[in-house]
Amino acid sequence: MTRPTLLVISCVLLLLPVALAKDKAPTAAAATDEPAQPTVDISEVKDKLQILTDGKQHYIAVEPWGESDKHLYYGDGKRFYAQRVGSGGREGHEAWDRTFWEPRVGALWQGGVGLHKGKGHQVQCGNRATELKLVEDDERAKILAGASFFGPLWKYRAYSLARDSKGTYYYVDRPREPENNKAFRLFAGPRGNLKPLKMTNVVSDSQGDIFTTKKGELRLVLDKKRSVWFAGKTETELVSLPLEDNRIMIYTDLGVYAGQRLGTPCDDMM
Repeated sequence: MTRPTLLVISCVLLLLPVALAKDKAPTAAAATDEPAQPTVDISEVKDKLQILTDGKQHYIAVEPWGESDKHLYYGDGKRFYAQRVGSGGREGHEAWDRTFWEPRVGALWQGGVGLHKGKGHQVQCGNRATELKLVEDDERAKILAGASFFGPLWKYRAYSLARDSKGTYYYVDRPREPENNKAFRLFAGPRGNLKPLKMTNVVSDSQGDIFTTKKGELRLVLDKKRSVWFAGKTETELVSLPLEDNRIMIYTDLGVYAGQRLGTPCDDMM
């Protein structure tokens, strides 16, 4: 074998791992389907934020004595996500509380955090109350200097839920924003194992909704009078289920959101 031939083979062998790595490396877009999170400017309240922790790398940042519906965040000390506050109040500088959106608990107050007289700081997730401690000033300053603050992590809102007589569920959600968008997602299957169905067309108006799947054979029709699932020429009547009465099942037992974090303290303290 001649020297030029050896040089060519050597170059190919050296470049081959690089080429393979390029083929296998996922692009930034492929790494996640979630949209980039908008950052939140906390500069006006940064000096007023308190940092609470359970001692397990879980942190809540809050302005306890300010407006009750603003500036409540949860995160790992590096990334904090805003909470959708339901209600709140305070008693002077002795006690305060906030409730936050948490669909996996039974009552509104079961998703909340506050400073309670005689009990100290606590976060409530369902029936579990977790004690929190104020982070010391030095650690607080270090966390706030290096952390990023974002809007709410969870971006979807339940739209419709129905079930047939054999236990097959049909669930539809869509992004929370922009308001009244038509970026619907349809899931179907038995409880605990609903799967997404690729849709090719969506009709949504004052008369109802029609979601057509990829093959064009299956349609879920939802209106004020009836819910029906069409599979070819087969028509199946469905029972429409109230979303609020079934929100715990939607976010736990259905399986649609299995393994996904909602960005609330109850992701870790339930």
